[in-house]
Amino acid sequence: MGVLPCYDRYGMRVVGKREVGSGDREGLDELVLRFGGGAKKGVFRYRSQEEANREWEQWISERVQRRIKTLSE
Repeated sequence: MGVLPCYDRYGMRVVGKREVGSGDREGLDELVLRFGGGAKKGVFRYRSQEEANREWEQWISERVQRRIKTLSE
């Protein structure tokens, strides 16, 4: 049996495809990072909820550290 058109090979439903926009994406990304934001982009699969929570906590910690550094400059 093949893969249904609206599902990927992992059995997850595909809702849409992101298209390249006409905006200045690099400029926006730089601005977000400059002010301490910026979440990782993409789809992430974890073996457990604990693994996902650890990564979330690490991301929050890094973001706070970047924000403090930006505000002290």
